[in-house]
Amino acid sequence: MGVITIPFDYTELTHPRIIPICIADTDARGAPVCRGWIEQGVVPVVDPLLRIAERLLADKYRASEITEYAVHSLSRTHGENIGDRPTVKVLNRARLHAVDLRAGGRRSRRKLDVELFVETLESLQDQYDIAAHLEATDTLDRIIEQLELLGLDRVKELLPWMLQNTEGHELTRQFGQKRNTITTRFYRGMRKAADAAGITWE
Repeated sequence: MGVITIPFDYTELTHPRIIPICIADTDARGAPVCRGWIEQGVVPVVDPLLRIAERLLADKYRASEITEYAVHSLSRTHGENIGDRPTVKVLNRARLHAVDLRAGGRRSRRKLDVELFVETLESLQDQYDIAAHLEATDTLDRIIEQLELLGLDRVKELLPWMLQNTEGHELTRQFGQKRNTITTRFYRGMRKAADAAGITWE
């Protein structure tokens, strides 16, 4: 079994201030890991993965642990079919695993879902790490379902752009409105969908 280290050229001498992410190149069943999940799913979001580990587990060095879990599970489930948003899928799996570890298991983690989603909605106003926060809660599918039922098509259309934390000028170019207008519309729509889904907060 080998280990893939990110950055790929990492050494303690050349990167003394960098915390590497290390991933075994075969999973627990001995199956080789699809490198696409690493090259296209992990490499572009190393910093968010480190932040997830620090914020949820109070230890940046555990980024390797949650990232390896994400890569191995995605590779085992999807193989070479990484799709067009592998980074979001990696962040999703990694954060879910981090929340499970923090909560003491998946069942305990589910009790935190509403709390996490409320924090997400509040953070949207500040454009705070949406991908690593919203994608990693079990409430997302419920919200999308309600957006469809409520006819909030524009908010649903905005969702992938907001999940990728798209720059303001790109949002303006794509949707023809100022960033603040887009963000406010998205935030209000998400709160409306959350209410309809029965997700409440103070």
